[in-house]
Amino acid sequence: MSDVGGTGRRALVGELAGLVRLANTALGGATAVLTDPADGGAGITAAEKALAELLTRVEEDAAVTPDGRAAIVVGVHVGCEVEALGRLALRLLEAAWARQEREPFDERLRAPLIGIADAALDLVARSADALESGSPEDVADLLTRLHEFGQRQRLLYELLLGEQGGDPVDVTDLVLLSCCYQQCADRAGAIARHAGLFSHAV
Repeated sequence: MSDVGGTGRRALVGELAGLVRLANTALGGATAVLTDPADGGAGITAAEKALAELLTRVEEDAAVTPDGRAAIVVGVHVGCEVEALGRLALRLLEAAWARQEREPFDERLRAPLIGIADAALDLVARSADALESGSPEDVADLLTRLHEFGQRQRLLYELLLGEQGGDPVDVTDLVLLSCCYQQCADRAGAIARHAGLFSHAV
């Protein structure tokens, strides 16, 4: 028998999905600065605002014990993933600030970086949708898309490894950013898996 009522479940998944979307907004704002030289400070402002709200809501939610074992399991796990996404957004923000002092990435390398970032942000957004729908098809679709993310990442690395010369700082930044987005994708996959577990438990 379920240990989480229907109304309680809807409230919980709604709150968790909202936190994931806030993290995605923060990630998107920082990404805009990194990938679009014309963005200016708008992306940074949006990211900082979303991060501040995210941290406040995470602290408030941590003070409340979810009702029911299934709610505790998914609440704690998704909460941990959201906190990790917030840290990744902060790392991207720091990189965005640092990149303000440098020339933009070369277009040939910026294009695959944009592809990686878009794929990661799409996965995070889909993980919020999977939480709300609880659909096994949504979870399976997201996990399938993780492979596409890996292909995009491989394209960037092939370009970096095949390039002669180049600015070593830019190369380092690109690899570090790629790693950040990979972790975002991994977190999205974990959220989707927990969403699937929760939907079976209630």
